[in-house]
Amino acid sequence: MPIAASKPAGTRSRARAKSVPNVIRESDPGPDTEARLEHIATAAYYKAMARGFMPGQDMDDWLEAEAEFDERAEQ
Repeated sequence: MPIAASKPAGTRSRARAKSVPNVIRESDPGPDTEARLEHIATAAYYKAMARGFMPGQDMDDWLEAEAEFDERAEQ
């Protein structure tokens, strides 16, 4: 029984990368947006840690951290 030739590694991922519309790649967040989201995520994590990581309030943690960040940014 002959062994079938396989595609080179990474061929599939390159094909997918080419099919991504430019609109999606151009809308990637910039450094300021990435830094903002990283700060909010870190603050939300510490809020969750302070309440013992009890489930069900993760969105509240995020929204509170986001509001605090935006309030400080306006000042």
